[in-house]
Amino acid sequence: MSDDAKTPRTVASMVEHDHEVLHRSMHELARLIAAPVPSDGFADWKLDLLWRLRDFQNHLQKHFDLEEESSYKSELLRLAPHVSGQLDHLEDEHRRFIRDLSSVLDYLKDMHRSDSTNIQAVRAGFAAIVLGLEEHEGAERTLIQDVFYQDYGVGD
Repeated sequence: MSDDAKTPRTVASMVEHDHEVLHRSMHELARLIAAPVPSDGFADWKLDLLWRLRDFQNHLQKHFDLEEESSYKSELLRLAPHVSGQLDHLEDEHRRFIRDLSSVLDYLKDMHRSDSTNIQAVRAGFAAIVLGLEEHEGAERTLIQDVFYQDYGVGD
């Protein structure tokens, strides 16, 4: 189905479904990061975590692309032009989340041994991203409900 053929509610449903998938992924990653680092096998642990974080970052970027480049955004603006500032703020947050996740990845890449201080910094950095993403998703969910599921008197 082409993007043009998708209804606003279909795209909103896709975004909401993706929120659920990302939510599960980030909490799985948070559990992995919080678990004790193996006393031996640090290099394997680090590589596994790097790859999982990169996969998550890629999925997150694709999710942001869906929100920013699909009919989702244009339809939100068509139905409720007054939310443009809110959309700009959410898109700024998208870029910040990707930068913050890149920083965590860079920090992890620079670790060459299991060091509790460095591992705690990685944990704290990812925990801040999780908290921010949860707040961000809540704001998006509210926006979707306010715009797509309210009658603004505009023809569908």
